[in-house]
Amino acid sequence: MSNNIAIGSPVRTQAIINRYFMHAKKNLGQNFLVDLNTIKAIVQAADIQKDDQVIEIGPGIGSLTEQLLLAGAKVLAYEVDQDLPEILHNELPQTIGGQALDQRFKLVMKDVLKANFQEDAGNFLDLNNPVKIVANLPYYITTPIIFDLIKSDLNFVSLTLMMQKEVAQRLSAKPKTKAYGPLTLAVQSRMHVNFDLEVMHTSFMPQPKVDSAVVTLTPLTQKPDIDDYQFFDHVVKIAFAQRRKTLSNNLKTFISDKNEREQFITNLGLDLKVRPEELTLNQFVSLAKALKAR
Repeated sequence: MSNNIAIGSPVRTQAIINRYFMHAKKNLGQNFLVDLNTIKAIVQAADIQKDDQVIEIGPGIGSLTEQLLLAGAKVLAYEVDQDLPEILHNELPQTIGGQALDQRFKLVMKDVLKANFQEDAGNFLDLNNPVKIVANLPYYITTPIIFDLIKSDLNFVSLTLMMQKEVAQRLSAKPKTKAYGPLTLAVQSRMHVNFDLEVMHTSFMPQPKVDSAVVTLTPLTQKPDIDDYQFFDHVVKIAFAQRRKTLSNNLKTFISDKNEREQFITNLGLDLKVRPEELTLNQFVSLAKALKAR
């Protein structure tokens, strides 16, 4: 099979699978993306420019990695599957823009949740300058990775992530919708969320049972007035503990006396029958601030 055919095409992916006697590992949440239009759309959503520094999570057999390299990026990739280094180094383009592969691509065999970015980047990336993070995330570990990245001190300009569509909808949800909840507020209080595109389950090999979506997160230029994010996240979690009940009912943890609790909610300018999913981000900020000040 010619290496002139993109790794992300179904025919090349199948050829690689056959050549290395490999299979997608369910325990690692592996599903190989075999839709070149989608792969290029991810690169476009990440706004990859020549010489961008990119950290990729889970390169797999290199379908997205290849397009990131061809777009001019320098890619540091994290992978845990010990069967993949040989495939990546054999199948990725050996020269990119006149440079050898190892000058444009570095593979770190490590769980990204255990990453020491400064140490792992070594002399390959300059983390004093901004990086872009791109990933096709395994469904089972999407949320921990998102939280780990947005709370890290890594100087990133964007996170462009493919994930289960349902999780993407929760990240981008608006108040008064079913998807709106603690995950929404934890992310939207720190990041601007852009829902880039939906990806059908038929775009993968093997096909998962659910559709995916690509979301780009960028740090907020104007963050909400939150001085203690840990307390804010805790308040949100308690408020949504029983989402079908009123906010007043769920705030018993903080204010046990009913009359005192109702007066507190009224003082915030909220209806006593308001439910947690009806509150905006700014209203949750005010709620957390008022609870902390008690």
